[in-house]
Amino acid sequence: MPRRRFTQADVAAMAGVSQSTVSFVLNGSAPAGVRISEETRSRVIEAMRITGYSANPMAQRLAGGRNQILGVFTYEKTFPRGGQDFYGGFLNGIEQAAEQLGVDMLLFTSARVVDGRRRLTRDGWQRLGIADGCLLLGQQEDQSELQHLLDTNYPFVFIGKRTSEGRMLPFVGADYVEATARQVSRLTALGHTRIGYAGPRGTDQPTLDRIEGYTRAMREAGLPLRLVDVDDVTDAADEIVERGLTAILVAPEHHPEELADELAARGRPVPQHVSMLLLGQPLHPRKGGRSWSGFVVPREEMGARAVVLLSRIVEQESRAEGASRREPVLDDADYHQLLPCPDVDGATIADVVSSSSERNPA
Repeated sequence: MPRRRFTQADVAAMAGVSQSTVSFVLNGSAPAGVRISEETRSRVIEAMRITGYSANPMAQRLAGGRNQILGVFTYEKTFPRGGQDFYGGFLNGIEQAAEQLGVDMLLFTSARVVDGRRRLTRDGWQRLGIADGCLLLGQQEDQSELQHLLDTNYPFVFIGKRTSEGRMLPFVGADYVEATARQVSRLTALGHTRIGYAGPRGTDQPTLDRIEGYTRAMREAGLPLRLVDVDDVTDAADEIVERGLTAILVAPEHHPEELADELAARGRPVPQHVSMLLLGQPLHPRKGGRSWSGFVVPREEMGARAVVLLSRIVEQESRAEGASRREPVLDDADYHQLLPCPDVDGATIADVVSSSSERNPA
């Protein structure tokens, strides 16, 4: 026989109070002229605990302060398609940290989709209230939504460096700037001076950071910038050969395996004639593919650290609500965490080949 679901009336009967009193306790307030003693409130909460009453998750949160649930919201689809697994590492780290902290994670998937992207507009804001706070992931976030979260003081942490109206948001990100600059230094140490960057020119934060790192390192080395368009890998390979580049930094989302194949077809194999460094893990790994040199993004650590930071923010908010004076438990370094990206030796980097540099200067 299925177990009957306890109702608000059952809670009222067990606590020896009216059903309206239970509602007042759940709502966290009572009408003018109605006073609920601490003893009565405690009886209602105890009755809810005994019955397991959970008709409304928000009610549990109001009654107990927190419900030990943290949300996860992704602006793009979460699970891999066609071998592309962008979120897997983040989710592994999130799960491990949540288990250690004793909290449950709730994946929000019902948000309205606009132009292929999830949006928190309409009832999305209310659904976030089920959780004590939320982790946000994705490359195509809506700035107005982030600003709304700030304005309403809803606890959240973005996985990846983010700003809104010039203000740094709570985040745990990867230090793409430093990691990309370091790859240029690796190449110059091997004698390369004709170093290009093949990647998108978008406005998402990882792209901006990679280009900043490349630009900074090239200028410090006194070398000219050589940006390569990668909308088409065939055209990109032609451009690399025509400009006589001996090394190229490649954004992982733009099919590095295919680009290397195209270079080999033009008599410029990797790494014998062109060194290639990958700025992050490949999104489309090929079975038996190349062992890429470059760096990796610490996705699992980012996910785990984001859970810890979010739980601390939620705890800080709870303390602030119960105290007349806010106790500072977090500083700027806690709110804005950039993790280093470890280098990978791989097999796609080599000393410069003199014959490669004799091609057309550009």
